[in-house]
Amino acid sequence: MLALAFLNPLLLWGIPLASVPIIIHLLNRRRFQRVPWAAMEFLLAAMKRNRKRLRMEQWLVLLLRTLAVLFLVFLVARPQLSGGGLIGTRTHHVVVLDDTVSMTQRSGSTNLFERAQDRTRALADKLAATRDGDLFSIVRASRPTQPDMWSQRVGADLGQRVGKLLKELEVGDAGMDLGKVLEEVRRRAAEVKEAGRTEYVLATDVRTIDWLTDDDKPRPGLLAQIAALKTETEHITVSQDDSNDADNLAVVAVRRADRVTVAGVPVTLAVDVQNFGLDNSEPAELAVEVDGKSRVVRPIPQLSPGERTTVAITHTFHTAGNHRVEAGLATAVDHFLVDDRRWLAIEVQERSRVLLVDGDPGDTSDDAGETFFLQVALEPGGEAISGVEVQIVLESALGETDLAPFDMVWLCNCPVPLPAVVQKVQKFVEDGGGLVFFAGAQVDPARYNDAFWQAGKGLLPMPFGEIEGDPDRPEHAFLATKDHPLCGKLGEVLELLLGRAVLLKRYLTMNEDPNVPASIVARARDAEGTPIVAARSFGSGGGQVVQFGITADKHWSNLPDTYAMVILANQAHRFAARARDLAPYNLGTRGTWRLQLDPGTYKPDVTVRATVEGGEERTFTAVESKPEVSPAAGVQAPPPQLVLDLAMADLRGLGAFEVDLLTHGGGVEKRMLARNLPTEESRLIRLTQSAFTKAWPAELQERVTFERGGAGSGRGTGEGEIWRLLAAALLLGLVAESFLAWRFGRR
Repeated sequence: MLALAFLNPLLLWGIPLASVPIIIHLLNRRRFQRVPWAAMEFLLAAMKRNRKRLRMEQWLVLLLRTLAVLFLVFLVARPQLSGGGLIGTRTHHVVVLDDTVSMTQRSGSTNLFERAQDRTRALADKLAATRDGDLFSIVRASRPTQPDMWSQRVGADLGQRVGKLLKELEVGDAGMDLGKVLEEVRRRAAEVKEAGRTEYVLATDVRTIDWLTDDDKPRPGLLAQIAALKTETEHITVSQDDSNDADNLAVVAVRRADRVTVAGVPVTLAVDVQNFGLDNSEPAELAVEVDGKSRVVRPIPQLSPGERTTVAITHTFHTAGNHRVEAGLATAVDHFLVDDRRWLAIEVQERSRVLLVDGDPGDTSDDAGETFFLQVALEPGGEAISGVEVQIVLESALGETDLAPFDMVWLCNCPVPLPAVVQKVQKFVEDGGGLVFFAGAQVDPARYNDAFWQAGKGLLPMPFGEIEGDPDRPEHAFLATKDHPLCGKLGEVLELLLGRAVLLKRYLTMNEDPNVPASIVARARDAEGTPIVAARSFGSGGGQVVQFGITADKHWSNLPDTYAMVILANQAHRFAARARDLAPYNLGTRGTWRLQLDPGTYKPDVTVRATVEGGEERTFTAVESKPEVSPAAGVQAPPPQLVLDLAMADLRGLGAFEVDLLTHGGGVEKRMLARNLPTEESRLIRLTQSAFTKAWPAELQERVTFERGGAGSGRGTGEGEIWRLLAAALLLGLVAESFLAWRFGRR
C-alpha cells in the first residue's frame, strides 16, 4: 500500500496561491481597452491565423508558473511516500524500550514504564495503518543482545502482536548505559538487509545522567554512536513522557561508622539521605530495623536540592555472625519508591584481637612491664565488655608472630626491630591494620626516625625529637583537637581529664612537618606545646597509625592512674583497629559476588534465599578453579578451590539475602549479602531540549528528534520523502518557463 503524508501539513494552506498566475493572466486580458484602428485590421487578420498557436504558448507558460507555485508549497510541506517500492523506502523501526529502574516512577495512576508501553503500542498501530511492509523490532534496554521482537513485517495485526508482547514485559531494577545499548542495537540492525532505513525509537524517561556527564558533557559512548549514524539511512527519535516530576528523597547509604563491630559492644550505624530533586524536600522520618526486629525512628529535616544528611544510631549486636540492617523512609514522600529503602549486610566479630608488644617487660615484681596497664584498659574483665582480646609478646618474638589474625598492634617502648620486621609491620598497616607507638627509654629517636619516619614516607606520623620534661615539675597535657575521630564522642571528657588529671614527667618531643598530613590530638602544656599524641592514615588500605610521646606505663606520666588511660586506649582501638571490609557483601544490581570455598570442607551447591517473606530461593553451583599459570619447577601448585561468581543480575528484588553453605559433615554455614540500588539511579532530573542543544555538537543535533508524549513517529527522518524530486522539478520548471517566455516573447 502506497501512502502519502506531509511532515509539515499546516503549510499546505499555500496551495491556493497556485491560482495567482491564473488571476494575473485574467487581469492582464481585461486591462486593455478596445479601440478600432484601420491600420490594425491587417495585423488582426494575421493574429487570427496564428491564434491557436499563441493560445497554446500562453497556456503552456501559465501551466509552468502554476506548477512552480505548487511545487514550492509541496516542497516546504515535505510530502512523504511510505510503503511500497516505487519511491518510498522500506524502514526498520527499532523500539528501544527503557525497562530500567527509573521507569518505575509513578505518574498519575500508572508508572513511566507503562506509559512507554502505551506509546510503543500506539506507534505499532500507527505503522500498521501507514507503513505496511516495513519492519518492526522491540529491544529492552536491560537486555540489548536478546530482542523481544526482531525484524517483524508490519501488517494490519502489528498492534495486536505488540500489545500481547508488552503485557508480558516487566520493569527491572538495574540501570543502563545508553551508549552500549545503542551500539548493540545498531550492530544487529546493520545485518537486516531488507530495509533501506533504520529509525531507532527510544521509549525512555530521558534522564540527564543517561545523556550527560557530571560536567555537562555528552557521554562519550553515546556521543560516538550518534556521531556514527549514517544520516541518509539512520535516525533516532526519542519518545518521552509528558511528566517532568523529578522530586526524589532517597536513602543512599547504610554504613558502619565505626571500624569494628564486636558482639556486646555498641556500634554506630550511619544512614545517609539525600534530596535529588529540584525543590526543597518535605520533613520526613527514617526507620531503621536490625534483623527485622528492633526498630528505631529518627526525624529527617527539610533538605535543599542536592543536600545530604546523615542519621546516626547506636546498636549493640549481642551475637556474633551475620546480621542485616534495613533503613527506609517511614512514609512515601515522592513518586519514586524504589530508593526509599536500603540494606546493609554486616558481619559481627566475637572479639577484636589485639597484639601488645612489650619492649621492657620489667625484671621485678614491682615493675609490671610496659603493657600491663594497656591490657587492663583494653580487657578489663568482669561485667565490663570491651570486645577486645589481648595477646602479649615480647619485642624479640615480633618477627615470628603472624600479624594477619590481629586488628591492631601496639609497640610499647620497643627498640628498633630488624628491617625485615619493619617491613612486616608496614605491610600490616598497608593492608588496613592499626598501629600504635608508645615511647620510652628503649626508643632511640634517631634510629626510630630512620626506620619508621623515613623522611615522611614511613609509618610514624611525626619524627621523634629529644626528651623533655622535669619529673619534679610535671606538666599538664592539653587536648588540641577534641573533635578528632580518635576522641569520638568523648572529646569534652578527655579535655577535662588531660587538662586536670594527667601529669607529664617526661616525653619525647615530636616535630611537626607541614609536608606530611598528620593530625595532632594532644600537646604538652598548652596549645603551643610540643605534640604528644598524633595520628595519620597510611597506605591505600585504610590503615591508621597513632603515636604517643609518652610511655604506656607510669614511668613518664601518671596516665595509667587516671580514667583517661581507659578512654584513650579504647578510643584508639575504635579509631585505628582494622576495618573489616563490608563491600564484598554489599553490592549493586550490576555487581558480582565472588565466593571461594575449600572443596574439602564445603559442597559445591550454594543456596541463596531472600529474607523478605515470599522471596525467591535459588541454588547455584560453584565450580572448581584451575591455576591460570603452571607453577614453576620446585614450587607447589596452589590447592584447588570452589569458586562461585554470582552476578547480582541473576537475583530478583532488592534487599538482604541469606546464603547457605553445606559442609560435607552435614552442617550448614550462613553468610549474608545485600543487593541495593546504585546511587546514580536516584537521579531522575530530565534532559531538557535546551540542555541538549547547549551540550551536544550542532552537527549531531539533527540526528536526534525529541517527541514528548507522542507515539514516536520519527519526524525529521526524511524517510520516504520526495523533496529532492520536487526541488529538481521546481528548478527545471522555472528554467523552462523563463526560456519559453523569452522565446515566445521574441515572436
